Order: sequence, then structure tokens, then C-alpha cells
Amino acid sequence: MPIYLTYFIQILLVIHVLKTGRNRYWIWLLLFLPMIGGVAYLVIEIIPEFTSSIRGQRTRRGVRNLIDPGADVRAQAAAWEQSANADNGRHYAQALLAADRAPEAEKILDQVLDGFFKTDPALMLLKARSQFDQEQWGPSLATLEDLQKHNPDLRSPEGHLLYAQALEQTDRVDKAIREYRAVAGYYPGAQARFLLGLALKKSGQEKEAEEEFSSMIRDAELAPAHFRKSEKHWLNLAGKELNG
Repeated sequence: MPIYLTYFIQILLVIHVLKTGRNRYWIWLLLFLPMIGGVAYLVIEIIPEFTSSIRGQRTRRGVRNLIDPGADVRAQAAAWEQSANADNGRHYAQALLAADRAPEAEKILDQVLDGFFKTDPALMLLKARSQFDQEQWGPSLATLEDLQKHNPDLRSPEGHLLYAQALEQTDRVDKAIREYRAVAGYYPGAQARFLLGLALKKSGQEKEAEEEFSSMIRDAELAPAHFRKSEKHWLNLAGKELNG
């Protein structure tokens, strides 16, 4: 790319930072690391403006945390301090969970799970996740069962998978396997099937576990390339189980 074009794009991005009120650290990044800074700014700030997808939001958080670890937690903490409402509490708790700070996340969630939001499914699911991440298997399962009781029409792949995991961790393996089978049918990824295979193996059903892992890999070979790329972690683990 011609050097003058690089400078031109750099200037445009700096102007964008100033006009849109972005954090001023972007200016320094764009000036001193023009190529890397420009790409990072596009991925974190500009592209997500044109998409509200979960994948776009996760990409934004991931790249931001690579550049400035803890930035998301600080930003959400500031919003929470400014206004301790349920929405800010949810975002703050999500950031804390992503930073492996589950005890703090649970404290925030306990503050917002009150009044009108006492049975809010998104907040209850986050609380169950925070408890699970602290290895509080029983309380996590109880929160998920309470969530189902108050939100009977809720269909949440994430919540369903967490429920199966909590059952397994509380030694209800047979019931966990039934729930793993159920959620694997609609879970958007390979994780549910992999955990189903592990649960089958744990219960002594070695042949069924091997069949599940093998089927997982065969199905992935027929799936689009982007699926194999996004689910590479779980597919590799399934391969290790077969070869181990």
C-alpha cells in the first residue's frame, strides 16, 4: 500500500475517533502503530457498529482485551457506578465472568435480582453460571431449576447445557445424559455433543461414547469450513478421546 494512502487512512481514523468521542488512547495507537492500530480500531470500534451479532460483540471484546486486558471490566464498572440498574448490572457481571471473577459477578447479580427483575431469565442464568464457575454445583442447579419454574417457556441452549453440566457435577449422571442428548439436538456448536460423550464414558458406556465422538467428527467433515474452524477445540478433544 502506498505510504500516502496509509497516512490518509490514518488521518481519517483519527478524525473518526475525535468526531465519535471514542477513547483518546486510540489516537496514540493510530499514530504510533498505524497498521496494527488501524486494524484494531476497525475490528473493535467500526465493524461492530454495522452488526449487532453475538459473534461481532465477542470479537470486539476479544481484540480489546488483547490490546488492553481489563478494559471491558473497567468500562462496565464505570457504567455500573454511574447507574446501578439491571442492564448495567448484567453487562458488568458478564465482563466479570469473562475475566474469571465469578464471586464478584455473583455479588452484582444479587443486587439486581430484585423487584421486577427478581426472576429475569438472563440475570438468573448469569447467576447460575457464576455459581457453577465457583464450583457451587448444588446452588447453581437450584438457580437453574428456579429459572425454569419462573420462565417455563424459555428455550436457552446455554442454560440447558449448563443444567446438564450441573446435574453431572451433582452425580446425577443418568439424568445429565438425557439432558445432554436433548440439548445436543439444537445447541449451536459441538460442545454439547462432546460433553455428552464424556458423560457416557463416565457412566461406563464406552461404546456409546466412542460412537458419539466418531459421529461428531464425521458430521463436522460434512459441515461448512467455518463450523470446523469455530468448533476446532471440541473436535480436537473428541479426536483425542478416540485416540487416547
